[in-house]
Amino acid sequence: MDFNNDGILDLVLGERDGYFNFYTGNGDGTLHFIGYPFDNAGYPIERNYNSSGYLDDWNEDGYIDFIAGGYNTQTPTGGKLEVYLNTCDDITSPVWSSATIDLTSTVSNNWRITHQTFDLDRDGDKDLVLGYEMGNVWFAENIGTNSNPSFNGHTQLVCDGGDINVDTTYPGDGRARENVVDYNSDGIPDILVGCNNGWIYYFEGYDQTGISEGSTGSPAEFHMALSEVPTSGMFSVNMTLPVAAVVEVNIFDACGRIVESSSAFHQTGNMSVQMNITDVPAGMYIVSVSAGGMMETARLIKIN
Repeated sequence: MDFNNDGILDLVLGERDGYFNFYTGNGDGTLHFIGYPFDNAGYPIERNYNSSGYLDDWNEDGYIDFIAGGYNTQTPTGGKLEVYLNTCDDITSPVWSSATIDLTSTVSNNWRITHQTFDLDRDGDKDLVLGYEMGNVWFAENIGTNSNPSFNGHTQLVCDGGDINVDTTYPGDGRARENVVDYNSDGIPDILVGCNNGWIYYFEGYDQTGISEGSTGSPAEFHMALSEVPTSGMFSVNMTLPVAAVVEVNIFDACGRIVESSSAFHQTGNMSVQMNITDVPAGMYIVSVSAGGMMETARLIKIN
């Protein structure tokens, strides 16, 4: 996540003792520690044990918010998950509200869970993907809106081999740490799951709405490439079409949401589609192009 909106990825880390650490990227692969988060009442944002933080524009107001999880007590119902909204109009220096949105009971009040916002069911709203202490990976569907997310419990994510659980289904001794990302750049979200024994399991998505361990490919004669990248906003999607077809271009952010799209019919041969993402934040995006049942994707870096 680009914490200070300078076009360079930053890092937020949770600690065993409950603190959260913020690091800004220097642009050369190194990081600079900037401190711990405080709310606007002057109190540190922390948990008693095993903190887990995530940054996202929770209420879609253009400012990055802070989602904080971890233990309040080390008991089967000791987990805590709250959202601290950004109250500052300076996007380079967030200030977190002390009036939190408490998701603990609406998502899960079990032991510590890790969390990531991601539109996994591709219905246009932001959902939550959760990693549980006992090895489960859960999906909490957003039953509200993007500007006012709402949840009512969670469901177990499954794959071809059974439950995605890095304790019972796959040996790992629990403590699932999930990361939803298009790992193989095919335009379909995959899930990486770390666990207590140090292994990382890779679950490959095989369609636009499901997670499994299979995959499908695209015919080799369909080709796509980007130009004018990295981009500050304007770039071209260049492609070769083996057949005339409707060409759909979708640009996904790190949470799996479409930030820009285009759809038009094109004839066989070489062609180019101009895209404009000037108004979206700096960061990494996935460009997915589909035509006539064929699909290719590419990574895109947006800079200021």
